[in-house]
Amino acid sequence: MMLSSAGLPAPPQQGEVFEPGGRRIGRVDFHFDGIVLGEFDGRVRYGRLLKPGQSPGDAVFAEKQREDALRDLGFQVVRWTWDELESPGQVAERVRRAIARAATPRGWVTQAPLPSAQRLTLRSL
Repeated sequence: MMLSSAGLPAPPQQGEVFEPGGRRIGRVDFHFDGIVLGEFDGRVRYGRLLKPGQSPGDAVFAEKQREDALRDLGFQVVRWTWDELESPGQVAERVRRAIARAATPRGWVTQAPLPSAQRLTLRSL
């Protein structure tokens, strides 16, 4: 994985985040020691994965509200994109800085079930 090649331990994938009262806040792509949450962003989330009737703007706004709730609980959130995979050291450095400034959050992260494998469809360009 990209982050382990940059000297970080491989983080668990797919975590469910909860607030102190037990309400589920959302799912995250990665989590580091239950304090730093990693989100890998691709454009598909704001395209073909939209819910019926949802616009890309609606999806971005909902994502912002979810991230605000995560930060309000004390989690550090680090995001990266496909383009940044070419510079794993930069992403790893952002994760290291987030770990350094992190305090104990008021919520917790549990391992979520990984999505089932899906058959890949190859398309010509």
